[in-house]
Amino acid sequence: MSLITSAYRELVMGGHILALGTASIASASAVVLGGKPTAALLMMAYLFSYGAYMMNRSAEMGEDSVSNPVRTSYLARRGKYLPLITLSCFAAGYLLAALTNLTFFLALLLPLFLSLLYSVGSGRLVPLLGARKLKEKILFKNVTVSFGWSLIPLLVALYYQRVSLELLLIAPFIFLRLMLNTILFDVRDLEGDKANGIRTLPVAFGRERSFRAMAFLDLLSSLYLVGLVGLALLPTYALILMTLPVYSSVYRWLASSERARIGFLCDVVADGEYVLWGPLIYLGKILF
Repeated sequence: MSLITSAYRELVMGGHILALGTASIASASAVVLGGKPTAALLMMAYLFSYGAYMMNRSAEMGEDSVSNPVRTSYLARRGKYLPLITLSCFAAGYLLAALTNLTFFLALLLPLFLSLLYSVGSGRLVPLLGARKLKEKILFKNVTVSFGWSLIPLLVALYYQRVSLELLLIAPFIFLRLMLNTILFDVRDLEGDKANGIRTLPVAFGRERSFRAMAFLDLLSSLYLVGLVGLALLPTYALILMTLPVYSSVYRWLASSERARIGFLCDVVADGEYVLWGPLIYLGKILF
């Protein structure tokens, strides 16, 4: 196996592309706030995202062997180290946060709490939801993941100790973008989720309706962004983020084919959308 192939497999199946996407959205949020992304901010975004990913992969190794056997086989080689990797990422991230400010540190406990309820679960959820994990209830998985990512602008604001309306208004846009992404992944994992008794939108309503839901989310996120800029609640350069609904409409169309390489479209193209955030915002500020 060539060095390039090995690097590609690690980037995608190792979860690094998602962690880079988190850092990119944090970078974009810092620019909107008028600040300069610091190395510490980007490192914390990367560590918390990667730690949450490793926690989820460690907890769901058995389930993923059905829905994504290639990735499971790849990560199984380091399976016994995944809990240690998770702990190390969160420990390093919280150490950096503690050196920043107390409010920021305490706010970061919420993403950890959500990650635990999503990946590990708790018996206390059963009386409330009828399930041990958030991901086991239809749409709870999508909402939990999307909400967690939508916290990034607020966390960035707390990092700089400057809460702004612009960052708060970007959060729903992130939420809508992530909802679309998670539904696409549910389409890919359709057979595995069925086998494990996990009710997702595609399991409950089928592929066709799921793609309609994604199209609606694309439209809704576009209208939301244009509306905010039109009302002067976001700067004009934020319109460059309209590239994202266009981008996702293309990969969504490609994924709708029964012969699509949906694994590649999910793991590389769809997750790669979030890596674009930082470069797009920088480009928007230059152009507008």
